Amino acid sequence: MSTLAALAFALAGIHVGADRVMPIGYAPAWSPSGERIAFVTKGNLWVADADGTHRGELVRDADDPAWSPNGRRLAFTRKGRVYTVRVDGLDERALATGAHPAWSPDGNRIVFDRDEQIISVRWYGGAPRVVTDGEDPAYAPNGRLAVVQNGEIVVAGQLVAEGTSPAWSPGGRLAYVRGNVIYVDEQAVHKGLQPAWRPPKRVRELLPDFDQRAPADLTIAGGPGRWLLGFTSLVDNIGIGPSVLVGLRSPGQSQMIGTQRVHLANGKARTYHGVARFRYTNSPPHHHWHLMRFDSFELRTTDGLLLVRDRKSGFCLADHWGAAPGRWPGRKPHFLGDCDQFHPEAMHVLMGTTPGYTDRYPAFFHGQNIDITGVPNGIYVLTHRVNASMQLRELRYDNNAASVRVRLTSRAGYPTVRVLRRCPATATC
Repeated sequence: MSTLAALAFALAGIHVGADRVMPIGYAPAWSPSGERIAFVTKGNLWVADADGTHRGELVRDADDPAWSPNGRRLAFTRKGRVYTVRVDGLDERALATGAHPAWSPDGNRIVFDRDEQIISVRWYGGAPRVVTDGEDPAYAPNGRLAVVQNGEIVVAGQLVAEGTSPAWSPGGRLAYVRGNVIYVDEQAVHKGLQPAWRPPKRVRELLPDFDQRAPADLTIAGGPGRWLLGFTSLVDNIGIGPSVLVGLRSPGQSQMIGTQRVHLANGKARTYHGVARFRYTNSPPHHHWHLMRFDSFELRTTDGLLLVRDRKSGFCLADHWGAAPGRWPGRKPHFLGDCDQFHPEAMHVLMGTTPGYTDRYPAFFHGQNIDITGVPNGIYVLTHRVNASMQLRELRYDNNAASVRVRLTSRAGYPTVRVLRRCPATATC
């Protein structure tokens, strides 16, 4: 691979090598897998696949994105402060005053610049400490820190080049900018700004992608003293591989511990242990093993105050519940089991979804509802969120939530629900 092909950079949009993958944007930052790229457009932080597809806005009013080494959070700046946020848009945290954040290779700390000094802080917050003088810090994979001092790039007190915007390659080469041209080892590579090296390519993981659809089929049931808002939940696998989940338990344990088995492009597989829990559930007419907390539901006020969460009993993932929208040439179901129905003694369970299929549960089925008893008349947001813990590996997490805006009205003690708006791509309709 040529040096240019290994770089993303800003030049009237975002380029990956010689190809412009985003027509507008700047500040590109690669995810650790190299499958996703973060960038800034019109002052907001977006993420997209490496070829520019599957774009989605993650955070508004943001700049300077930087991925954590585990790929689960992004650091960014807003109005002179450094923040982090989960890659699904949740858990935004303000850290400290500063700019140009960069993660340490072990993911424990973030460095940034403030008043021509490099400051370090734990990723979750705490007391900042001064590391050295300079601006625009960049960590090498081996922990070496490059900074800019008076228009020159300095590493461990040694001047290495004249320029700005240092960026380390996985192999320890240094890219930087001088006169709107990107250089690598004093060789001009291309016109551009803000270089970012693509991470080394591993054998590609054929990951699922859980795409949450907006809540559907809203209806109210119950009676005076207890009212339930029911809904259908739908999660499509629109990824490039199946979700394969295996539960195992030892004698005497009531629950199974889940392993995710990820197919690889070379025909092999990679396993991730301890990513899920399974429990046998008696819920007539179904009695089988359930994956816990795969999908979750909550009702909030329009300004974000949480009112009610679900008490869902779990999910049996399979390919016979529904089909994902769109064309899926050659689509064939592989998971047609019943999650060991009527076998509470089972020591092993296998479940999953193939690309192009949907995990669908109708209203009031296995807890497909929330208790709205005592919720006053008003306008609310009902949100469905898949894989909220982000323990299951998937291609992207920014499409894991969808919502509807609803109006709840009670007349003569009997509530009704009306859907005002559907938001298939955001948790805050």
